[in-house]
Amino acid sequence: MPTMADPRPFARHPGARGAVSWVTLLLVLGLATGAYLAVVFGPPYILNYEVKQVVRDYGNRAVKNPRDAELVEDMVLKIRSLDRTTVVDEDGRAKSVPTVDLRVQDVTWERTAEPPTLHVAFEYPRTLELPIFARTVDRIYRVDVTMDLQLPDWGPTR
Repeated sequence: MPTMADPRPFARHPGARGAVSWVTLLLVLGLATGAYLAVVFGPPYILNYEVKQVVRDYGNRAVKNPRDAELVEDMVLKIRSLDRTTVVDEDGRAKSVPTVDLRVQDVTWERTAEPPTLHVAFEYPRTLELPIFARTVDRIYRVDVTMDLQLPDWGPTR
């Protein structure tokens, strides 16, 4: 018995191999959104993590170093050196400034004697650019860390 040839030989049939379904579109849209968010919010998150690591490092140094003013000044210099941003000044020239523009007077550095703890707190603003939307978002990042300054007791020594 003769068969009739398909009048639409290149048409896609539902469920045919290579067809695009709503699930595929949803997955692609989800991956694109995740990549966009990672590009926009990833670097500020990583920088905030690095800032907190510097604070913890100087908290560890405070265990043996009682000179708080020196520690705060060195910590602020280290945090300011982590990343730089290029901005345009009043004259229209590009200049490089610290991304975390922290000052010594912005830092709360409180040492308590009993129990020996150190509380370090400050906040800094960031302007995040949203590339596709041609907008900016201002965010405030806060660092608030309380650390134990007690020397460890490793037990009896031989």
